Amino acid sequence: MAHPDVRQALKRDQDIVTGLWMDFLKEQSENDNRLRVSEDARERWENDFGAWLEDETRRIYVAEREGDVVGFATAHRTAPPPIYETNGEVYLDEIYVVPDHRRDGYGAQLVEAVVAWSDRVRAERIRLSVLEQNAAARAFWESQDAVSFSRTYTIERQPVEEAGDDEGTKKIGFR
Repeated sequence: MAHPDVRQALKRDQDIVTGLWMDFLKEQSENDNRLRVSEDARERWENDFGAWLEDETRRIYVAEREGDVVGFATAHRTAPPPIYETNGEVYLDEIYVVPDHRRDGYGAQLVEAVVAWSDRVRAERIRLSVLEQNAAARAFWESQDAVSFSRTYTIERQPVEEAGDDEGTKKIGFR
């Protein structure tokens, strides 16, 4: 059962959670400049927030301290391709606690809420990603009994000069 300071987000939480999400993105981009935040990130989040609250395959949890939201976690139910035998997973998309309240147990309480939800939907595991450069996040997840599953590699490329209409970039929203 989730700690009483953690609950499912409500529509009234949108502004504060959006602000915390923007802080999360800023922190991510400070850890790795490849994660620069797009100009319309806030607008996209705000457009989707209400739908996520009503989607049974998604959860947004908030951690409160004396009525103030001090952290959040987002997760969604997913399944690997049908070539694998599984009951599916919960993917923990984001978790963030304001710096002044880190190490106060709110992150663990948010994880506990996601774990409880994953049990209710009978997911076999919870999957998440952590930036390699974020040693504090890696240590947090290890303290939650998370184990490394895979590694993501990137091959950095130089931007290509204007090449005209190339293979599908307009369709998926790239310049």
